[in-house]
Amino acid sequence: MKTSVIIVTYNGMKWIKNCLESILKSTIPISIIVVDNCSTDGTVEFIKVNFPRVNLLEQRENLGFGKANNIGISLALKASSDYVFLLNQDAFIEENTIEKLIEVSQQNLKYGILSPIHADGDGTKLDESFCYYIGKSCGQSFISDLILNKTKKDIYSLPMINASAWLIPKITLENVGGFDTSFFLYGEDDNYCQRVLYHNFQIGIVPTAFIRHDSDNNYTKEIIKGSEKYYAKFLNHIKVSYGNVNTDNYKNVSKLKYSFLKKSIISLIKFDLADFKINWTKAKLLAGENLKEKVLFNRQKGKNYLE
Repeated sequence: MKTSVIIVTYNGMKWIKNCLESILKSTIPISIIVVDNCSTDGTVEFIKVNFPRVNLLEQRENLGFGKANNIGISLALKASSDYVFLLNQDAFIEENTIEKLIEVSQQNLKYGILSPIHADGDGTKLDESFCYYIGKSCGQSFISDLILNKTKKDIYSLPMINASAWLIPKITLENVGGFDTSFFLYGEDDNYCQRVLYHNFQIGIVPTAFIRHDSDNNYTKEIIKGSEKYYAKFLNHIKVSYGNVNTDNYKNVSKLKYSFLKKSIISLIKFDLADFKINWTKAKLLAGENLKEKVLFNRQKGKNYLE
């Protein structure tokens, strides 16, 4: 079985040495593809000098997480990889992490994504984002088994797990495709999981496989209202909620747009210019989104978004 590990880097000097060294210690043969999103902190030069085995794909601009991963995935498929393992630049695996995930995958072919347990950077507790998803999705079974010291299952199913570490079989990529490139950062993994479920695959975590994720969890930090990040987060939320291929929620976007227009007019009457600007901007952003077209495209089977 041929496995390609794909890492998207962007100013990752803080982590890249430990990340790549952990992968090179893997108990099974792997190839490493790094897609660099135009780093300016010496990440590219460091990889070239210290990790010549890495297939380094340098981009001239920051393409975002999903689009950069698609480049790596496309190359892996052209090289006839049976699995791709997506790993964040700030994550480190154990020697047998990938091997265990593949063993479980081969016995459970209905799973389109398998992810290990995500510990924090020093391995002393679970990663914050990971806790959010398991608590929301499969907490009753997984957490109960863990605390009560019951025999753990090979896989615990859930509808969504963040893309810090994903094992994806080739059949998933051939049916679901790559990441939706309308997402720049955050939300693309939610969207992908929705599409995996739509195409009749399942998503799961494997309790015997582990990574450490040295994440700052920037997305959970407070964002200034009216800032660029504020609007980006708003739009990502809309695309995840209303662009879900498993629903027809996209039909309600027009109503949502008009509700923000109404709010903006009310704010203007009240001479609340700050609130007017926020609601008017949200309405304009919604007007620029054709979610129906996107949903219908993402429901199609094939290597969408991949070369």
